[in-house]
Amino acid sequence: MITPYFQMTPLLPRWAEAVPQSNVLRQAKPAKIEWTRHILILTWAKSSLVNRQSKMKNILSLLLLFICITVWGEQRISPDHKNIVIEGVLFPEYKANKVILNRHSDQLWNNENVFIARQNARTQSGARIIFKTDSKTVTPLFSDREDAQLRNITNFYGIYRNGEFMGAVNGMDLTLTSSGDVTEWEIALPIFYGVDFGGIVLDDHAKMYEVKRSKRPVYVAIGNSITHGAGQARCGSEGSYPYVLAQAKGYDLYNLAVGGSQITPVIAEELKGIKVDVMTILWGFNDWNATRGNIEEITKRYSLLLTELRKYQPDAKIYCILPSTARNENGNDSKPPLSAVRDAERQLVESFQKKGDQKLFIIDGSKISSVDELEGNVHFTNVGALHFGEALAKLIE
Repeated sequence: MITPYFQMTPLLPRWAEAVPQSNVLRQAKPAKIEWTRHILILTWAKSSLVNRQSKMKNILSLLLLFICITVWGEQRISPDHKNIVIEGVLFPEYKANKVILNRHSDQLWNNENVFIARQNARTQSGARIIFKTDSKTVTPLFSDREDAQLRNITNFYGIYRNGEFMGAVNGMDLTLTSSGDVTEWEIALPIFYGVDFGGIVLDDHAKMYEVKRSKRPVYVAIGNSITHGAGQARCGSEGSYPYVLAQAKGYDLYNLAVGGSQITPVIAEELKGIKVDVMTILWGFNDWNATRGNIEEITKRYSLLLTELRKYQPDAKIYCILPSTARNENGNDSKPPLSAVRDAERQLVESFQKKGDQKLFIIDGSKISSVDELEGNVHFTNVGALHFGEALAKLIE
């Protein structure tokens, strides 16, 4: 069962006072535990202060009160604990009391011609936190990332218990409960709500256990907001189509897609030293709009992207997904229709195939998507993302 927090803030432990106020509610204990604790402590404190006249004794009483609040019934597990597994993040940055979950490197922003919004890139679509414990109550500690996109409608986390999906929970109600048996939890992070990870809070005598993850094929998703997960609501990353595909195929997902982005060849450099097995690319719609359908420019960028990807990932299977369906694909006197972008990308990929690239494939995104499953002009609804991911799983080998 996933239990919402009781939203009260007084008499929090010292570690809770040290985090941003926006994160305090996530660290409050359930009501039946908190109220009992506070009533007992306040009763004891009142008696101590009334019956002792000595100023020194009063100070000692308050000190004991602080100690009781701090240590009574819970323990904080550091985010760098050996039994906490972080997946889907290529460049994690460990600080004193938190992990900054970077999907992209700082070096990326030093390049020219990076058509990616940094604020959107600092979200954690596709990232997962996995741990195993016998604690009856678990409080994951997440705080808003200052330099990231924070779309409240996407402040949801997908919760898996022992491999079974339990549902999505709002970030303000993120408490996990179980019977006390050893339980493996997996948390899929939000799509468009950037967070830092500060560890977890367990019951006082609970233990952490080793998480055993089998080696899986590495899957990297590249693209714009469609791949990032825009349009999916009240769900964590598990609602995005790359996550659906990864779950269906047993892949280890790294989603590098960023909402609002255009074809950026230097993204290939992010994959230096990493062996990627499968990759999908779904780029072109924003380029069509931003360049007024400049097919020559779009083709130039896409060609360089494929060249750079092959430089760092010579053995990966790369699936080039032609732009998916949009409500309005029409052109005008100064802009060709979206179908022209699909044709150009298809012809380009075919030219690479003719040159001998046998691990480069084409999937027409418009053939496996429907206008009926769009949120707005081009983004998938929850159902649309599910169906798109399932369709890809059937096409990708």
